[in-house]
Amino acid sequence: MDPATGERLENKYKYPRTALAWENDNAPLILPTPTDGLKKFPIGTTGLQFDITYRYRTGDSCIYTFTLENAKPKVKENISDEECFFQCKFKLFSEKGFSPLSDSQRITQDEDYQSNQLLYRNVRNYAIGHGCAADWDDSESVLWITTAIFPKYDIKPIVPSAIKGVSLDMLKMSPYGSFADTIRELRMMCAKYREWINGLRTIRQDLSTEYKITADRHITNCETCLSRMEKGVELLEQNENIRIAFQYMNLAMLMQQLHYNLPLQKWEDNGAGDISLVNPVSMPVVTDDSTWHNKEQRVYGKWRPFQLAFVLMNLRAMYDRDCNERGIVDLIWFPTGGGKTEAYLGLSAYTIFIRRLMNKDDKGTAILMRYTLRLLTAQQYERASAMICACDLIRKSHEDLFGKNRITIGLWVGSSTTPNKVSGAVKAYEKLYRGEGSNPFVILKCPWCGAQMGPVQKGKNQWELPGYRKVPLGRRKFGFAFRCRNHQCDFSTEDLPLFVVDESIYEETPTLLLGTVDKFAMLPFRPNAQKIFGYENGVKNTSPDLIIQDELHLISGPLGSMVGHYETLIHELCTTRTASGDIHPKIIASTATISRAKEQCHALYGCDQNDVFQFPPSGLDAGNSFFAEEKRNQNGRRYVGILATGS
Repeated sequence: MDPATGERLENKYKYPRTALAWENDNAPLILPTPTDGLKKFPIGTTGLQFDITYRYRTGDSCIYTFTLENAKPKVKENISDEECFFQCKFKLFSEKGFSPLSDSQRITQDEDYQSNQLLYRNVRNYAIGHGCAADWDDSESVLWITTAIFPKYDIKPIVPSAIKGVSLDMLKMSPYGSFADTIRELRMMCAKYREWINGLRTIRQDLSTEYKITADRHITNCETCLSRMEKGVELLEQNENIRIAFQYMNLAMLMQQLHYNLPLQKWEDNGAGDISLVNPVSMPVVTDDSTWHNKEQRVYGKWRPFQLAFVLMNLRAMYDRDCNERGIVDLIWFPTGGGKTEAYLGLSAYTIFIRRLMNKDDKGTAILMRYTLRLLTAQQYERASAMICACDLIRKSHEDLFGKNRITIGLWVGSSTTPNKVSGAVKAYEKLYRGEGSNPFVILKCPWCGAQMGPVQKGKNQWELPGYRKVPLGRRKFGFAFRCRNHQCDFSTEDLPLFVVDESIYEETPTLLLGTVDKFAMLPFRPNAQKIFGYENGVKNTSPDLIIQDELHLISGPLGSMVGHYETLIHELCTTRTASGDIHPKIIASTATISRAKEQCHALYGCDQNDVFQFPPSGLDAGNSFFAEEKRNQNGRRYVGILATGS
């Protein structure tokens, strides 16, 4: 029978399946001693042989290798099918149980290794496969071990923790809420964290001696984190500018959530020579949750504790440019989907507002946000754009605080994604208007209202470009800008604060600049790019305060070597020389998977390994860091492997 078609095969080779089983006649196997070294057990007349090899002794346990060997004598030059065995497996039983394997043979035992030994001390490994995987009895006493050529392993989800009695509501922490209640909640969060750390000290007392030094280091890291959080709360309570920036950060983040999650509203030909929105959506009012879109199925305006804790840790560094914490590389280490982006977007909004409060005439680039993949950059640009739109509307309503210069965002990537020159953008616009070419402008919907942006067919051979605008500059010159066509949108009467063309970015110096790491390799060939770093004709007027590197784990190998070279240049360009000393930018990075983070940050940024801080810091168990915990009763990810040669 053909397994693919189900048809009967005539005059074809057939392979009758013959099952073989061997249980050693139910007799126990006598294990070899160091003197014997190796014992062989023939399996009947099958030609198979079961070998047991003594390896070494560790403590009270002995390490053995069990091997199933095809010992059939070779009778032909080429191996025939009759001499092969398929889907082989074996299973070992022990009445007394098996001992876990030791890592005593490992040569290097660095800080990461010691941390993992502590965090996963209750996870044991009982066998290592050679040409197969190994599986064993999932109980307290392991009574059997078996080979596996189709192994699977379930990893339970690590989810952000909630803190009882602490809501961390963005609206309540904004200017519309009670500042006293905000301080009370933040102090309660810190107090709960302190209680958890005290619990770690109790657990530490019962640990084996081999784990105590590492446990002390973990507890110290947690105390450092708590201290920075508490200092952030104190600054928030004592410093008016920090309070104002923090409150408007909360407002901006809530507005960003409400507008970024609006559905795409498409335009279509209305038959009257124009286009109309198919299903227009009303704009949300930030103080009226009855206007919030799809609020029954989505949670709006709630910080996860780790997100706000991360912001609190860095309130001082973004305000006091001379503080020691400015030189610490903070690494957000959290599983994918846990909310890392929201954490550093919140810090970005705070940085923008505190910078304007200290100098409301500032119009330079405040934040560099970098990625490695251009597609990822375009996706993140849409989300960050909603936050920047919120910040700019807040600025417009409070020019006395934040000045008249617009808060803007730029996308700085290769020409294969966006045009590098304004003239190229205008030509691309004209082509799209004629229904020709592909759309290079990345922005396909308004980040504020969700209205479609880009080519919309009107009639047979006519096109409209809602959201895209060719701007007359005089003397037959034109520029390019984004302006929403939806009359309900706040950006229907003025341009959106978005830039995607390189020349416009150099001229406008966006407040927040997103780019790919490879784009910075163009700096020596683009003199105008000096404006991004606050230089005007070689004179430095301002400088970026914050550098954000997302997906840090992707910057490794050859790419990491290249990026490391340019980091020296970028760090120097972002440094401001003053009479009292140099002012360096704050660096934060985020990742979901990384090992040896301190070594990598040292190699990339030239920082001391002691100046790399992983957040949230680990506790004493892998499944609980206070800010995140493992949910054992929920489905997570299942990893499945297959070894074809072993099947």
